[in-house]
Amino acid sequence: MKKNLMIRFMKLKTMMPLVLCAALFAGCANDDDDNGRGRGYDGPDGTDTYGYVRDTDGNPVAGVVVSDGYTCVETDQTGLYGFERNAAARFVTYSLPAEFEVAVSTLTGLPEFHASLREAVCRYDFTLKRLPQAEKKFTLFCIGDPQVNDMDHVYRFKQETVADIADYASKSAEPVYAITLGDLVNNKWDLIPNMVFAMQAAKVGMPVFQTVGNHDHDYNMKDDASALRTYETYCGPTNYSFNRGDVHIVSMDNVQHRLEASDSYDGGLSAAQFEWLKQDLSFVPKEKMVIFCVHIPFRGGSASGGSNMNTDKYYQEVLDLLSEYASAAIMSAHTHSNINYIHTVNGKQIYEHVTGTTCGAWWKSTVCTEGTPNGYGVYSVDGATITDWIYKPVKYDESFQVRLYRGTDKFKGGDKSYSFAKSAKGQIVANVWNADPAWTVNVYENGALSGQMTSYSDKDAWTVAYHVGRLGGSSSYDKKTDHLFYYTLKDPAATVRVEAVDRFGRKYYQDQFTDPASDPGSYPAM
Repeated sequence: MKKNLMIRFMKLKTMMPLVLCAALFAGCANDDDDNGRGRGYDGPDGTDTYGYVRDTDGNPVAGVVVSDGYTCVETDQTGLYGFERNAAARFVTYSLPAEFEVAVSTLTGLPEFHASLREAVCRYDFTLKRLPQAEKKFTLFCIGDPQVNDMDHVYRFKQETVADIADYASKSAEPVYAITLGDLVNNKWDLIPNMVFAMQAAKVGMPVFQTVGNHDHDYNMKDDASALRTYETYCGPTNYSFNRGDVHIVSMDNVQHRLEASDSYDGGLSAAQFEWLKQDLSFVPKEKMVIFCVHIPFRGGSASGGSNMNTDKYYQEVLDLLSEYASAAIMSAHTHSNINYIHTVNGKQIYEHVTGTTCGAWWKSTVCTEGTPNGYGVYSVDGATITDWIYKPVKYDESFQVRLYRGTDKFKGGDKSYSFAKSAKGQIVANVWNADPAWTVNVYENGALSGQMTSYSDKDAWTVAYHVGRLGGSSSYDKKTDHLFYYTLKDPAATVRVEAVDRFGRKYYQDQFTDPASDPGSYPAM
């Protein structure tokens, strides 16, 4: 009997994604008989797709930007919009105004701001619920590369990442929102529904928007539309925007996949995507902030894409657009390392946060390829400015921002030994993963300030010894980083304390040197 029940349960579990898929394809469009093209079409002249945006009291909502991913239009005073849909369009979306709540799908638990376009349906209405009060402050969580490869990884993501985010978010005094930065899966597209279930708003404690990554494209397909079909079925459109407070947030697919192999992609936007972005931003007042979310970093340009990159595609043009606003930031991931990069464009600084990944080094350990702990970015927004941010390590307190090494230590990995370049007697090395040029890192010897550490580029020997030496990882696991700091002690036998001071004046301390016999394969007992 128990065996029969188990078989039935396994069949039901297998069918759940299929049932959800069918429900999602059914869509939420208004498809009454009088909505067919040519059958009492009631939209504006020169259009073939239209609808009304109203609030929950039935009042029209004017000024809402609605799009098919190619053309952007605004609702009029009656809440009416209309456009001629592009033949390649798959969704109609609205850019959620700041004064309305994020609607959450009862099917997926993800934000719902769109409807699937259907050939015989012309009318798509949307209903928005007003916030009780305006939001000027909010907190944005950025989640890079979950990149699961099997159900064990999905389990770790739920038990480690989601649990940590939900706990941290529960302590926020401000409204909280999250967005992923690509690569939900590692070419295992059948796991996308499992990841969607893991990120339901009720489980994470906030609505989680999505950004598509290179490994979310099914490269076995013949064209981009087919390659994105599974992702879009569960996660929705790949180019869209929404507003919170005085911030306009854009998420775009900047993976130009050639569908020849897993790594046959370029970074950048197509001409059609750039045109959509220009139209979308044309409705955003210049005094607002724009947060631009993509998977592949702009930092490094073409070098930051796949192995077959040729040229940038509209990167500079996008930066030029962003520089027109009161402030702007880029959120990206992809590199499996944490990098803070500042673009200077038209005399304005645009900060790019290349976020360390939740999977770290592809779930092989508890750290990324350059020693950053598995984690996520947390950004405090006030008005049109990001006023504060932190990289939150999973399963650690937020105060854990420094790992400390003795330069003379050797780290065993397989039959090899790994060490830091700064290995002279008395030299110490600190990995300060969220450091940027505004940070300072001080050294105290026997309780007295001794001096300031100097940043340099090197590999984290402790991390590489494990990933490459012990596990046999490829060059992807063997990366240098610029967030290492070194210092030569005046007294090599002194009691040492390192103090890292971030750009906001917060201080983080570390006085424990990493044990050369330890490894990042699992979390320490807590």
